[in-house]
Amino acid sequence: MRFRKDINGLRAFAVLAVVLYHFRITGFSGGFSGVDIFFVISGYLMTSIIFTRLAKEQFSLIDFYLHRARRIIPALAVLCVFFIIMGYFYLLTPDYRELMQLVRKVILFISNLAFYKETDYFGTIAQENWLLHTWSLSVEWQFYLLYPIIILVLIKLFRLPLTKKILAFIAVSSFITSVVYTPINPAAAFYLLPTRAWEMLAGGLVFLYPLNINEKYKKTLNWIGLSIIVGSIIFLTNKHWPGSLAIIPIIGSVLVLYSMQDNMILNNPLAQGIGKISYSVYLWHWPVAVLLYITGYLTNAIFVMIGILVSFLLGLVSYYFIEIRFKLKANKLFEVIKYLLIILFVLISAASMGSFVKHSKLARNNFLFSDTFRSIDDIVAHKNTEITKQCLLDKHYTSSFPECRKGNGPIKLIVLGDSHAGALFPAIYETNTKGSALYWASMACPIIKGVHFYQPRASCENFIKDKVSLLENKDNYQNTPVIFINYLTSYFKDKDQLFYITHPANDLDDFKKQYREAYIKTMCDIAKIRPVYVLKPIPTPEYNVPKKMTISLITSKNISLKSSIKKYQEESLFVIEVMEQAKRDCGIQLLDPVPYLCPNGKECLLTNDNKPLYFDDNHLSHYGIKFLEPLFKQILN
Repeated sequence: MRFRKDINGLRAFAVLAVVLYHFRITGFSGGFSGVDIFFVISGYLMTSIIFTRLAKEQFSLIDFYLHRARRIIPALAVLCVFFIIMGYFYLLTPDYRELMQLVRKVILFISNLAFYKETDYFGTIAQENWLLHTWSLSVEWQFYLLYPIIILVLIKLFRLPLTKKILAFIAVSSFITSVVYTPINPAAAFYLLPTRAWEMLAGGLVFLYPLNINEKYKKTLNWIGLSIIVGSIIFLTNKHWPGSLAIIPIIGSVLVLYSMQDNMILNNPLAQGIGKISYSVYLWHWPVAVLLYITGYLTNAIFVMIGILVSFLLGLVSYYFIEIRFKLKANKLFEVIKYLLIILFVLISAASMGSFVKHSKLARNNFLFSDTFRSIDDIVAHKNTEITKQCLLDKHYTSSFPECRKGNGPIKLIVLGDSHAGALFPAIYETNTKGSALYWASMACPIIKGVHFYQPRASCENFIKDKVSLLENKDNYQNTPVIFINYLTSYFKDKDQLFYITHPANDLDDFKKQYREAYIKTMCDIAKIRPVYVLKPIPTPEYNVPKKMTISLITSKNISLKSSIKKYQEESLFVIEVMEQAKRDCGIQLLDPVPYLCPNGKECLLTNDNKPLYFDDNHLSHYGIKFLEPLFKQILN
């Protein structure tokens, strides 16, 4: 097959878009669509390879799979081995065990299924996942496995003309499925092959349905396609993605493929060079971005530029020392055995190292690991007490969900909120010397009456309805006070609102108005029945504190991290203002954590005595919650 320089140049566009987006360069809000461009290119190339060789009666399924393996597995395996080795020395035990589980899924090309179950690609937690970007490789590999088999079966049954129509029908069906599922189940729409296959099939249809375009129009078509791609990269946002908007970069890519133009934008030495190393750059850029995020440098322009440069240098090394060396063909049986052994080696290494760290007491107890590292490791490993593990509602809630109670004697207190309530509950019940305490908490669930999520979350909505109804009934837990603990500032950090009250918000001001009215009504209705305490927002850092500490240990033994109280005040201004209004209107009591976590009034402690006060980027650790015990003693005793 003839090497098309325009396709190689299009790869450069795609990888640059993704890299600049992940390094948060202003002006590239739609850079994630670079992955969609890669899908179109893959679909076109795979279709051309399969149908061209079928026409010549030269197609071999084994050859096809081996070609894909040569291209993908070696560089990916090196990345996995890198994390197996480096992760042991620089990652905390829970993080390392998780990473080893993920490495196994990555090398088996099923990581997209794992992310579908637990990770929002555009969420904060995703930014800490070293191998999140491999979801697209898993989707592609699954496509590579199924696509030739489907084509062979269709051609056997229906011959070529009908096969082409069936593939077009599958593409349209996949697109419709993606559009339908994006608002209903965004994770499925984003991560799974059935909702992504249409993008690869779109590229395939370019080959199957060639257009006889006059040469004088091809140049115009090329410029239109490139303009659409550039517009997608600059103007698209991740709201409701992929959905119907994903068709925009796909159309742009399809037009470029149809035009077959080697213009100076696509066919210049820089574009061709980047296109060649695009796969390796894609593999290595994301871990570099994660490292900058964890260390808090992803907002530092100089470090970002260095990070981008390092990504391309690593990509260059990976291409010349790994990709090129494995492109050489050899005996088929030898190649099959070779790639199976590579996969097996990574699987066994990841499984054994993960198990070793989990079960061996000596794993982290030697001269390689400092007392500080082991202290941080212990705090993160025990971030949740047994009661928070058992009682923090994640996804599934029914009215029969167990009511968690801690302590002896009559119920003297109810704690209601989200995962922040879960993190703080031990500090509350340990200072509650006069009776027992009830614990009701649901992850990422704002306790406000009438909440409706844009992405359906019936579990949280039912949880709020049930618990608020219980508290509003004076016959339930008579005169028992309730403490509300919620991470409410998180709902105002992003441009896109996660929920609404009376109607989908027209803008941020409308959302704030709905929030204010509903929050005050919720607090006032409950305050008529029982004493209400509300914990003001916890100061939160911009990064995962334990992870930054462990990485900082590479260069420094004395770690002291703090955050600006000014930034906290700016972020919490609206939320605290609404709480203060609720206090004036209905007499609720506000509990202020700032004097305890920010004792000098200028900076907030993130570490103390080389121990993290947080076990991630917003939850207090079991060490950190001790700082708030005096606050809770005031109301409990």
